[in-house]
Amino acid sequence: MAMSMSNAQIVEGCRRRDAKAQRALYDATAPMALGVCMRYAANRDEAQDLMQDAYIKVFERIGQLRDADRLEAWVYSIMVNTGVQHCRKAHRETVVDDLEPVASAVDFDPYSAHDLVAAMQQLSPRHRLAFNLFAVEGYSLDEVAQQMKCSNVNVRVMLNRARNKMREFLR
Repeated sequence: MAMSMSNAQIVEGCRRRDAKAQRALYDATAPMALGVCMRYAANRDEAQDLMQDAYIKVFERIGQLRDADRLEAWVYSIMVNTGVQHCRKAHRETVVDDLEPVASAVDFDPYSAHDLVAAMQQLSPRHRLAFNLFAVEGYSLDEVAQQMKCSNVNVRVMLNRARNKMREFLR
């Protein structure tokens, strides 16, 4: 039975472009990565494309990782950033036509993660991005507005609409 590689060995191997180290990194992080990408994509195929794009970035930028113990968190952040970029490209503009307040808490407790992801995938890319950044990633309204390059008011509207649409889908 082969011994598993440490994070330090994986990172060093990936820096040398060693296929076994790259595979070990992929195997260690792929379930998490797909889960992240599923939240930003409209369907599984799109999520897999996002994940592939993100892994290209991971392997290209592995030399920038300073602490091998933070490997999974570093890969996670690349997955999130790739999802954010994807959503930005999909819909560059949004229009504010009402000023509904956003709920302070998003309460979807009785639903499974699978149900929630399926409901999120029904949202428009902009609403999905706002919901992910705020409710899943834990960004503040100001941070979401900055990431999405729009106003806080716009983010509030998108979050309110996302929450309402998800409730409709989950009924």
